[in-house]
Amino acid sequence: MHDPERHTMATPPHDAELIILANQTLGKIEGRLWGQFIELAGRCINGGIYDPDSPHARPDGTRADVFEAMRELQPTHIRYPGGCATAYFDWQELVGPREQRPRNKLFRGLGQSQSTAFGIPEAYGYAKELGAELYLTVNAHTQSPEDAANLVEYLNGTGPTKYADLRRSHGREEPYNVKLFGLGNEIYGDWQPGQKTAAEYVAWCRRAIQEMKLVDPAIDIVCVGLGRPGPEWDRIVLKGLIDRIDMISVHNYCGRPVFRDCMAAFRVYEEMFNWLDVAVDEAMDTLLTRKKRPGFAFDEWNVWYRSKHGPVADLEETYDYADAMTVASLFHVMLRNTRSVTLSNISLAVNTCGSIFTDKMRCVRQTIFYPQKLFRAKHSGRAVRTVVECPQFAAKHERFFCGIVDVEKAKDENLPTLLKFDDVPALDVMTSIDEKRGRMSISVLNKLEEHPLRTALTFRGVKPNMQRVKVHRMTGNSIAAVNTLDSPNNVGLETQTTDLDGAFTFPPASLTLLEFTL
Repeated sequence: MHDPERHTMATPPHDAELIILANQTLGKIEGRLWGQFIELAGRCINGGIYDPDSPHARPDGTRADVFEAMRELQPTHIRYPGGCATAYFDWQELVGPREQRPRNKLFRGLGQSQSTAFGIPEAYGYAKELGAELYLTVNAHTQSPEDAANLVEYLNGTGPTKYADLRRSHGREEPYNVKLFGLGNEIYGDWQPGQKTAAEYVAWCRRAIQEMKLVDPAIDIVCVGLGRPGPEWDRIVLKGLIDRIDMISVHNYCGRPVFRDCMAAFRVYEEMFNWLDVAVDEAMDTLLTRKKRPGFAFDEWNVWYRSKHGPVADLEETYDYADAMTVASLFHVMLRNTRSVTLSNISLAVNTCGSIFTDKMRCVRQTIFYPQKLFRAKHSGRAVRTVVECPQFAAKHERFFCGIVDVEKAKDENLPTLLKFDDVPALDVMTSIDEKRGRMSISVLNKLEEHPLRTALTFRGVKPNMQRVKVHRMTGNSIAAVNTLDSPNNVGLETQTTDLDGAFTFPPASLTLLEFTL
C-alpha cells in the first residue's frame, strides 16, 4: 500500500492493460442508486441518529455530528423503518404526537425494544433535510392491505378523507407525497413475524397495490425478492405481480476472514443479478400487454460476517480496510448493472453494520464510509465497458449470507454454500463518463495483497486530457487497518494531481480513482 508512482515509456513491460470503450454504455448512473438505510433496530436510530441525551443532540433530538457525516454521503433516499423492524411496527404507532405513541415496541424474537420517538414524520424530515427521498417499508407481515392503503392516504391524501384528516389533526395540512414503498421485508423468512409463502404474499400484495394506487397512482412499489437461495419464490412472486410492481428487491451480505476470498464476493453478486435478470425476463414473457420492465431494488447489502444479534452491540461490526475494498467492489457490480439495478442502498447507516459509529460523545466514519463518499462524488453520467487484461487468482465465497464466518469455518473447502472461482481478475475496474461535467472517472481495485500492477491505459472513443489528472486513493497502512472512536483517521481519502504518459501503477491492495477532464 504505497503512494502511486508515475512511470515513463522506458519502464519494463506492463503487468496489465485497461481498454476503455467509451462508446459501449453499460447503463446510466442516475436516480436512486445512492441510498442509506436507517432501521429501528440496535443502535442505528435510537442511540445513533436519534439521541436526545447526547451532548451533540439538536433541538429535535437528532445528533448533529451524525447528520453531518450522513450529509457527506449525499444519499438519494433513506430506507425506513426496516428491515426486520418493519414487521414489528403498525404504521399508526409511528405517527402523531410522540406522547400519544406507544413508548416502546418489543421485538419478541430478540427480546429487544425500540422507542417510537423517531417515527415517520421524523424520518421524513430527516430525509428532506439531507435532500433525500423517504423510502418507506410497509408492514405486509402483520397488517392488512387496507392498512397499507390507509398509510398512503395518511401520507399523500388531499381530500377530506379519514386518514388525510388524521394527518391534519397531527398538525400537517399539506401531504408528505411519499412516492416509494416497499411491501414487507424478507417475508419469506422464519425470523420474521407474519412469515408468508410466495402465494400468500402475492395475494396480499395484489390487493394492497390495487388499493394503494387507487389512493395515489404515482407511487412506486417494491416487492420482496429472494434470489438464488430460493428461485421458486422469485418465479411465483414475479409471475403474480409482474403487472403491478416497479421493482423487486434482493438482499445479500458477504465477507470472509481471508482477504482474497473477500475479493471474490463481487462474483457472487454478479451471479445473483444474472439470475434475477432471467427470472424477470421469464415473467415478462407471460404478459399479454406491454409494461415497463421492473428494476432491481438492491436494498440490503454490506459486509457482515463477524457479529451476532444481541441486546448489546447488536450487529456492530468493526470494519477494516479489506472490508472497504469489498464494499468498493460491490459498488462496481451495482454500477456496471444499472440497466437492471434502479435502486441501491447499503445496510445500514449507523452502528448496526454501520458506515458511521458512535458512542455518547463521539462519532467516527468507518472504513466502508470512504468508498461510498468517493464513488458518490465521482461516478456519474453513464457506466461504460472496460476490457481488463491482468493476472488472475483463485478464491471462494458463500453464495448468500449464511451466518457468522470465523477463521476455522473459512478453512473448510467443502461447504455446500461455497462458490469457487479460478479466474478472479486482480484488477476490478469501473469507468464512468459524464459529458455534462466533462469528466471521466476510472476506479480501480488492485486485489493482489502484495504486488503492484503497472497498467497501460488505452482509450477508444474518448480522448481524455492526460495532464493534471486527479488521483484519489483510499489511505491505510494495512488491510487490517480500522477506524475507531479512539483512532478515527487510520483510513481515509487523499487526492494528488499528476501527469500521465499512458500508464499507471496501482499499489497492492488498493482503491484508486483516476479523474480525467474531457
